[in-house]
Amino acid sequence: MSVWRRPKGMEWLAALFLFLMLREWLLPLSELTDTGTLWPFYMIVAGVLLLDLVVPYRWLTFPFKLLGILWIIHSDFFTSSFLSTEWLYNMYATLVRDVPLAFQQDWISMSLISRNLLFDLMLAILISMVTYLVLEQRQGLWFVFLTELYLAVLDTFLPYEADGAIIRTLIYGFMLLAVAHLTAISKRAPIAGKKRWTLWNTLIAPVLILAIVVSVAYAGPKKDAVWPDPIAFLTGGEEGPVGTMKKVGYDNNDENLGGPFQQDEALVFVAITNERTYWRGDSKDIYTGRGWQKGEREYEPILNLQTHQWKQMLFHGTETKEVRATMDFSRGEPYFTMFYPGQLKKVVSIEPDNATMVYDRASQQVEVRAGRVDMRAPREEAEPEEGGVPHPGEAPTGQPASGRAVQPTEEQGEQATESQSTGQKRSLPSRFLLKPEKYELEAEVPIVSEKAIMQAGSTYPIDIKQRYLQLPGELPDRVKELALDVTKNANTPYEKVRAIENYLRTRGDYKYETKDVPVPAPGQDFVDHFLFDSRRGYCDHFSTSMAVMLRSIGIPARWVKGFAPGSRVGTDSNGNDVIEVRNKDAHSWVEVYFPGQGWIPFEATSTFLSPVRIKYDLNSSEQSVTLPVPNLQENTAAERRNNRLDELEGADSPTQASWKMPWQAKAAALVLLAAGAYLAWRKKRVITYWWLQRQMRSHPNEHYSDRYKLLLQMIQHLHSRREPGETLREYVKRIALTGDKRQDLQYLTHLYERLYYGCREMEEKARSIAQQLIDRLTQQLKP
Repeated sequence: MSVWRRPKGMEWLAALFLFLMLREWLLPLSELTDTGTLWPFYMIVAGVLLLDLVVPYRWLTFPFKLLGILWIIHSDFFTSSFLSTEWLYNMYATLVRDVPLAFQQDWISMSLISRNLLFDLMLAILISMVTYLVLEQRQGLWFVFLTELYLAVLDTFLPYEADGAIIRTLIYGFMLLAVAHLTAISKRAPIAGKKRWTLWNTLIAPVLILAIVVSVAYAGPKKDAVWPDPIAFLTGGEEGPVGTMKKVGYDNNDENLGGPFQQDEALVFVAITNERTYWRGDSKDIYTGRGWQKGEREYEPILNLQTHQWKQMLFHGTETKEVRATMDFSRGEPYFTMFYPGQLKKVVSIEPDNATMVYDRASQQVEVRAGRVDMRAPREEAEPEEGGVPHPGEAPTGQPASGRAVQPTEEQGEQATESQSTGQKRSLPSRFLLKPEKYELEAEVPIVSEKAIMQAGSTYPIDIKQRYLQLPGELPDRVKELALDVTKNANTPYEKVRAIENYLRTRGDYKYETKDVPVPAPGQDFVDHFLFDSRRGYCDHFSTSMAVMLRSIGIPARWVKGFAPGSRVGTDSNGNDVIEVRNKDAHSWVEVYFPGQGWIPFEATSTFLSPVRIKYDLNSSEQSVTLPVPNLQENTAAERRNNRLDELEGADSPTQASWKMPWQAKAAALVLLAAGAYLAWRKKRVITYWWLQRQMRSHPNEHYSDRYKLLLQMIQHLHSRREPGETLREYVKRIALTGDKRQDLQYLTHLYERLYYGCREMEEKARSIAQQLIDRLTQQLKP
């Protein structure tokens, strides 16, 4: 009995085509998952194919396959020699810890070593089965069909472009079938001598057929897709049909929100600024149930840009940071709406220099106009149309000499004759909209005092309540009921705003999605559909839902649109950031009104950072007890340890001296792990907590946010879970901890909130104290 065989040329060729098809199964991993590199998986596929080709008995190949997988794991995760036993011991300890997590299906908590080992073993077994069925049993047609189906599903339902993969698989698959068929024929009717090339010549026909078919299909004319996003339609069901596929970007029409869109990398402008923050364009106040519209406008003409200054246009009574920004639209897509960070203070310069502006005091929108016109004062001033100048009696002097000016729309610029009244002439902005090439401005962003905003109260001005508490009469009651439930533990308007913001960002099981986005059915409310039916959408869904939920419980809010900060691409000679803002950065968020503070921005979309800076200066009697920095020198090192971690390590880990087994015995021990799974399940509480402690010890001290989250997982595992809509402070006060532990945890929670919502770096002294507190709490907590 020979354990080796020599495959023929056709068999090697069939194995090559099979490898290329299996590669198409692996390629989506790098785009759809967090897989960093695919070469280990390629090596496993190639190694299994090679062994199965040259060794006729698969049971003989298993030790070599396992050895190859162990070598790949060692290359990826260990630095010691492959022949040493140290890394095998470490891997064994990791598997003992992770097997219970695998039975709990807690894949995220498992280590990368265990996940990769299990995936590699599964991959090797599957490849060996496919090799047997396709190459030996010649049942390749089903595998070709299954591969094409797999790629089609990914292309349709997931953000993976599989057009090229589908064509490549078609070529590989039919060539594999042709080679397999010729191999079977040659085995039944062997060809010897020079006639052996006849077999290879027969491959010319299928190659030519495939080349012609693929070329014609690729070059032939194709109609545009009538159904741009099938998944949104299929999953929409009774929720409503899919919307028209749109391209993301800034648009003035927001009357019908929702539906899928395509990402657009087109450049809008390049900014040089000392502060990265949102670029505000406009706000809208009337929610219709389908989208947003503007209510009554309050226009102000601005002719002398260099001398005009805005004062407290959005917020007031709060600390601010000065921002200076230069925005260049020459290589991008200009707009007649001016974008600014925070609140605008002054336009330093603008190109072209003949530009004037119209400022809407109600929405704080600034429109750029092409120069000025002279006119006689009319007897009566009429109400302006949307986007137009507040004096429709003016007459334009003509097109501007420079700049990207556009004719106003019929709604914006219907010309009227000059007034017949006598009187002195005056200058007004032109009706022609202007898209400036470049402008430089001064602005400021707020640094909100937590003390002031907590004490702002709910005594809103009448005009604010009339305009910014508006809701359609058809709004379903369950929207308000949800808002009341989320804010039931909040006492102040600010706490309610934070509760709703946190619910939409992290606690409500809502998914950020741009393609798989069904639109509401006719007559269904946009917010109600998102909150209770689809639960997926993008910034328009999250921001609109937050604004409507706040309004439903009596907190004035409005919908704001503009651009997210963009991508930093460098710095200038003064150390300012150079930022590129593209169409894909178009964004919407929420502004909430606080008495004595004005309009403060908030972010409801989980994939974006909060634009508000919080200054934590609240000094209440409650916090004066919980926030003082603890004295870490009071307890000795022995007192800060309770030896619980050592007990777990002694109980669950083998000693170094007992490790004498070779790797063959270790491989057999892996099989026996299944028998010990029941005992591990019985101790899952202790093992899970032990694993969290080990993970805490191995986590870098610089990542405070991650270490705090691990500490919170440990506390939730030992005590009670955090309820939906419950803030961190409420949860920390609710759980049963002794005085010292509670004080330490509340202090750490305060630092985490300051780091998360304050958008600032932690001081080195505070970071050092925080890490010591985390280590002390980790040792003191017991399962």
